[in-house]
Amino acid sequence: MATLTETDYARVSTDAAERFVDLYYSALDGSRSSIKTYYVPTIVQDNGRGLPSISYNGELLADSAAFQERWEKQMPWTHFEAQSVNVHVMNPTMMPGAGRSKKDAEHNMSLIVQVSGSVRLGERREGPLRGFSDSFVLVPNAELSRAAGKGGHGRPWLIQSQTFRFVV
Repeated sequence: MATLTETDYARVSTDAAERFVDLYYSALDGSRSSIKTYYVPTIVQDNGRGLPSISYNGELLADSAAFQERWEKQMPWTHFEAQSVNVHVMNPTMMPGAGRSKKDAEHNMSLIVQVSGSVRLGERREGPLRGFSDSFVLVPNAELSRAAGKGGHGRPWLIQSQTFRFVV
């Protein structure tokens, strides 16, 4: 089984976070119909709690479809600008013994990503500017891993948990 160094963890997590942030906030701005594809499939755990866990300004939303519907129907035009991105490996080995290669090990971890920045609401140049803070737990896309040998495509990292807040 391949072992990753601290440098590997830093490289993989930084690359994943930067790519994810660019794509996710672009989707919120202009590809709203794709928002739910950024989240893990909806499941209800044994304890009754569901995944993904999405908290938007203190309100817990049922699933990614509910978040996408709210965003499409209730949010004005937006333009997000991430000004700070911080990432840490949360769990370096989600599934012990899974895969033997370094590439397998690089996609067998979960990440905590913290983003802060500003979002312009309504008008591109003159709309109100609001600060925001967003925290994510990202996990590898299991479907992508299974389909990799079959020319699989999709998002390599999915949101398992998200907490979004406008900053006052």
